[in-house]
Amino acid sequence: MSGTMRAADLFRYSFGSLGRQKVRTLLTVFGVVVGTGAIVLMVSLGIGLQAQTVEFFNQVDYLTTIRVFPQKRSRNFMNFGRPLGGPSKKLDDAVIEELRVRPGIATVYPAINVFSRLMIESEVDGKKKDVLGQNVEFVGLPESGMTPLYRASLVAGGFWTGDATEERLAVVPADAVLDMGLVKRFTTADGGELDPAKGDPVWNAVIGKSVKLTFNMPVTTEEAKDPPKEGEEPDPEEEKDEEVRTKKVTRRYRIVGVYDSRNIGMPWAPAVFIPLSHGKELAKYRGARAAGADAGYQALIVKVADASQTDAVRRDLESMGYGTLTINDIVEVIGYVFVTLQAVLGAVASIGLIVSFFGIANTMVMAILERTREIGIMKALGARNREIRRLFLLEAAAIGFLGAVLGIAIGWAFGQGLNELAQWFVKQRGGPEDVSLFLVSPALAGATLAFAVVVAVIAGLYPAFRAARLDPVEALRSL
Repeated sequence: MSGTMRAADLFRYSFGSLGRQKVRTLLTVFGVVVGTGAIVLMVSLGIGLQAQTVEFFNQVDYLTTIRVFPQKRSRNFMNFGRPLGGPSKKLDDAVIEELRVRPGIATVYPAINVFSRLMIESEVDGKKKDVLGQNVEFVGLPESGMTPLYRASLVAGGFWTGDATEERLAVVPADAVLDMGLVKRFTTADGGELDPAKGDPVWNAVIGKSVKLTFNMPVTTEEAKDPPKEGEEPDPEEEKDEEVRTKKVTRRYRIVGVYDSRNIGMPWAPAVFIPLSHGKELAKYRGARAAGADAGYQALIVKVADASQTDAVRRDLESMGYGTLTINDIVEVIGYVFVTLQAVLGAVASIGLIVSFFGIANTMVMAILERTREIGIMKALGARNREIRRLFLLEAAAIGFLGAVLGIAIGWAFGQGLNELAQWFVKQRGGPEDVSLFLVSPALAGATLAFAVVVAVIAGLYPAFRAARLDPVEALRSL
């Protein structure tokens, strides 16, 4: 061996040396497998959660919606959605009419959102009973706001016609009535539960029932007094009571439709849609600044004709002095949160790979002690110090590469198994079937592979330099 060693010789010697110590090499590689597998599994969880969240928001209805405010709003991570101060513009019906004719805008209506617990009047064992459900968001919706996504999500019944509907009507979320037991889920052969399909007659069990909403309405003292019953005299004590400032009010909304709430609204508070006029009434009674001509609306909902026009319409609204927020702002903030989460998960998982660093260094030092005579012979035949260093660094890199490839594969396989388990668990509870909590992206796989190789090479630096410094004469004298 004289002159410069060829690359083929380096690879042959490196892998040949690793092959002679199979058990030790496998144990060292296994340490890298554990470290890289943990990184892939934990970081892929963060990526999967981010993808699921972004996918939830990236629906056509959200992408074409702009929420308009009287003042500019912050889009910074720490102060997201807070007013920035400065001039405030009044949002009223005149502004709605003005915005409706702006280019790219399909419709504009007030953002009427009132949170309350869902209560549906039903018959249980022949007796009328109020069935309580989850917290929901009562949303005043005009006919122009019933986008194709809203109508396509209906599983039974339909929406109302017109905005000035005299009768109080409601379209309720399917998951809410299922959880309340007003519509029964089907039991599958394996003991699971399955939601009724769209158009199934069982949904009609809830059509025609009443959504009941009870609240305390601020009123004057005279308005708060209950009229005396027939044959009774007014209570003189009640007449003297000047402290009454609220009156218990009940509103009933007849259910005319049921929609698949997995497609619309927030999962933590699905929406009950009511006509806009009654939404204004409800918001006023609940003390919200929604129908007051003086105060104006808290916010407006702007629907653009096409998602490609959202940014242009947004810039137009901001040039008029209004504050805006879109789904892209929320997605961007979510991105910051999940990047931080992925960094934390990756840092914790990297502990295993750092531990393998010492295993690789120990393996390479032991290799030098066992191959001292071999190193001496190679130097006597003309091998240079830098070639000896490359030889041992290549062995360390090979350990890192093999361990990373196996670790990535095992982490991906384990994640797929957990995805299947999560899909089964969610399906049993009537949720979506396309849940994917663990997602191994090409960038994650590539970064993990590179990180593992770099850690392995760094671990092999000291042994490589130590081998290169061996004196050939002393090395040949060793046993």
